[in-house]
Amino acid sequence: MSDKNCLQKELFASAEGDHYYERNRTKLDVLRKGASNDAVVRVLTAISMEPRSILEIGCSNGWRLDVLRERYSATCSGIDPSQKAIEDGTRSFPGLDLRQGAADQLPYPDAGFDLVIFGFCLYLCDRRDLFRIAAEADRVLADEGHLAIFDFHPPFSYRKAYAHCAGVFTYKMDYAGLFTWHPSYTTVHLEVFADAPGKSRLPDERMSVAVLRKDPCRAYPNDPFSREVDN
Repeated sequence: MSDKNCLQKELFASAEGDHYYERNRTKLDVLRKGASNDAVVRVLTAISMEPRSILEIGCSNGWRLDVLRERYSATCSGIDPSQKAIEDGTRSFPGLDLRQGAADQLPYPDAGFDLVIFGFCLYLCDRRDLFRIAAEADRVLADEGHLAIFDFHPPFSYRKAYAHCAGVFTYKMDYAGLFTWHPSYTTVHLEVFADAPGKSRLPDERMSVAVLRKDPCRAYPNDPFSREVDN
């Protein structure tokens, strides 16, 4: 693995995050207007979720957060590596708390949100940061809250070259597994869909939204197999 690949966080914070935003910013108004078709919004609606405090990690300019703020009258915060995205979002959506930063160091209090969303960003994160990213998301998510992960849905873990910056890779894997290994997290909903019409047969184009519930109180039920008490 190249040294450059080990510094993807720094690359996105310094330049590529802004470049990514600029390449995609013309699509954001379209996404905002068609928000009912957005995968995350659609799934949250389908499972009748009513969050009161929301954090989106990888929020771009906050367009999705603003939809959720209006829909649920929720307090909404977002973080993204692109300073331009945050500046544009702050002007366009003044009801949001938007900050520039990275997923492995969240500037929010413990248990501050009842819904944390990974907004299609984990596939670009440094592999060395994944454990810190999971720990930070767990730290800011309140007990009995929910975690929504929007990302690729591959048949197995693999990487491929990132088209826009030499030496950078995208990583496709089951990111829900960063949490579901722990009995406090349970998958309550999973929707898998194609990245574009007609591509559902191509594993490389499959996407998903996984919704997990955090419930530490029910993580370790009493032993159902024995009445003996351990010393």
